[in-house]
Amino acid sequence: MGVPGPAPDVTLEDVRRVVAESEHPGAPVAAGEVAERLGCSTRAARTKLSELIERNELRTKRIDGTRVWWRPATQPVDERGDRSERTTRDESPEPNETDRQPNADRSLAERILETVPIGIGVVAADGTVVRGNERLFDRLPCPNGDCESDGVDAWTLYDADGEPIPNDERPWARVFDAGEPVTDYECQVEFADGERRWRSITAAPIAGDDGDEFVLLSIDDVADRKERERQLRREYDQTEKLLETAPIAIAVQNADRETIRANQRAQEAFGLSEQEFRDNPVDTGEWRIYDEDGELLDSSETTSGRVLATGEPVLDEELVFEPPNGERLYFRVNSAPIFGPDGEIERIVTAAKDVTELKARERQLEQRKAELETELSEILGRVSDAFYALDEEWRYTHLNEQAAAILDRSREELLGRPVWETIPDAVESFFREQYQRAMETQEPVSFEIEAATFDAWLEFAVYPSESGLSVYFRDITERKRYEQQLEASNERLEQFAYAASHDLQEPLRMVTSYLQLLENRYGDELDDDAEEFIEFAVDGAERMREMIDGLLEYSRVETQGDPFEPVDLNAVLADVREDLRVRIEESDADIAVEDLPTVEGDASQLRQVFQNLLTNAVQYSGDGPPQVRVSAERAGDMWDVSVRDEGVGIDPDDQDRIFEVFQRLHGREEHPGTGIGLSLCRRIVERHGGDIRVDSEPGEGTTFSFTLPAVGTAADGD
Repeated sequence: MGVPGPAPDVTLEDVRRVVAESEHPGAPVAAGEVAERLGCSTRAARTKLSELIERNELRTKRIDGTRVWWRPATQPVDERGDRSERTTRDESPEPNETDRQPNADRSLAERILETVPIGIGVVAADGTVVRGNERLFDRLPCPNGDCESDGVDAWTLYDADGEPIPNDERPWARVFDAGEPVTDYECQVEFADGERRWRSITAAPIAGDDGDEFVLLSIDDVADRKERERQLRREYDQTEKLLETAPIAIAVQNADRETIRANQRAQEAFGLSEQEFRDNPVDTGEWRIYDEDGELLDSSETTSGRVLATGEPVLDEELVFEPPNGERLYFRVNSAPIFGPDGEIERIVTAAKDVTELKARERQLEQRKAELETELSEILGRVSDAFYALDEEWRYTHLNEQAAAILDRSREELLGRPVWETIPDAVESFFREQYQRAMETQEPVSFEIEAATFDAWLEFAVYPSESGLSVYFRDITERKRYEQQLEASNERLEQFAYAASHDLQEPLRMVTSYLQLLENRYGDELDDDAEEFIEFAVDGAERMREMIDGLLEYSRVETQGDPFEPVDLNAVLADVREDLRVRIEESDADIAVEDLPTVEGDASQLRQVFQNLLTNAVQYSGDGPPQVRVSAERAGDMWDVSVRDEGVGIDPDDQDRIFEVFQRLHGREEHPGTGIGLSLCRRIVERHGGDIRVDSEPGEGTTFSFTLPAVGTAADGD
């Protein structure tokens, strides 16, 4: 048996010559001396020296920690350095035929040992490695650079937990101690770089020719296997963690559909232990399994049965599991195959999510839905307006009898159909625009339309939701007819008021003129009472003229107004302030105006509104200088304009009547006026599609607010 690395030109004869040429015949030599003389490696020299031992040409032992070789006819140098005998090579006995046969056997063994894929060596009782093949030394550390001379005790071994292994517990020590083999002893061996490598050691006792005890070692490199085992263990641990932490039930079956693993969730969901899963598989035992339609499945029709039959995964199946006690469990189930190296199904993995509670809630919701639909039908039956509901696809989902009557269709005929199929083409685009506007903005929409197909005027209120629209509508044909009649009557009344006001001007002017003529001609002849009476009559005639002028102006709001156009309220208010400049200066009024918007309207009429409101604010300011603030803010399609003063205020009981014609809260002696200004303001604002309101408390000032259409949102105003 030799060590690795002999140079091709180093022969046994070369080594014999070096030994024979030593300073003293038969003197011991070291492997290093031989290597230096031959110019080869120490390992190569040691290998050849070992072969000569096998041929019984040399002997060997360790002296002072160094292994030496010598010819057997002499004694080696003892530990004191003395030699007991000296001999020469010529005195060495020649091997006879009997010696040659063992040598041949040893050469065959040597070749076998050098070709086996594991390390094999012989350890002496003192721990030295007597012999070893190349793979042995490849698998061992050599702390001092000489694996044989270092000996096995120089190795540092660790167990699987990383703890050092004491010398007396190492495999060879146990063999020397007990005389029994130690097989497949796995440990970690530390190398010079500090790395620990896994080795598998088998040790067996053997005896030498001279009866000395030795241990035969076989050492295999199992680092790769250990790494694979570590990876497999890690994968196994990860799989276990996945199984135990997964929020769903998971079971693994073999190709015979025997359960080999069921995680905790599976055990909890099905009320079975893992052993019970093995003893009585759910899909092949006493349990009944139904599909989502309630059909009973046999074993081959379950998800695992179909996987086994097709080799394909079965996903997202809803199954009902019924144990022997009859209590049904609902699961969403996935099953998939795992194939072995031969391409055949080795495992079936099934994952199931327990949806029993979800199904119970679904049944409750379905029941509640049916109850609500019944209640809704009853409510809709009591609603006086026509009603229908549309889903996101514009299909009828609900409607009451009133809606069916107006649409002239039965409920059964309409439910489930798109609304556009029931609306005439002439109005479809208008309805679509209004309905889509409600859905896109999620804001209610109201409109009126004359539906010629139904020979009626209809008023609609549309309320959007995430699921569709709720539409309330009613037949307003009668109301529209009354409105038209009222509009015609009002128009005739306005014409009459205008004519009456105009015709009253002439006799009123005549009365005033004759009274003034009477005063001019006979003033010197009239006493004080007569003068006072004439003044009363002239003043009354003047007030009558003002009232007639106001009434005439009031009647002209609708008939004599200008078409609407964009109007800059800043410019309008500037003109009004200029008209009232003298009054403003005399009263020392402070009028603050924020930036005002541009609105759609009649500029001349809006000027009248501001003039009336500012005049009132200055006139009713109380004892101090008037303080007036004018502002505006956007409110949807309208602008909300406010005129606020800090004057005497208005009693809440009087606020409803101040917008009536000829209504006054103060006598003429206290505050002049006709009582028609605020009525005129309301009529003008209403013509613009807005409203006017008052907010006031006595002594706290007054705020008049009115709305006007933003640019692009008003009607024509004709």
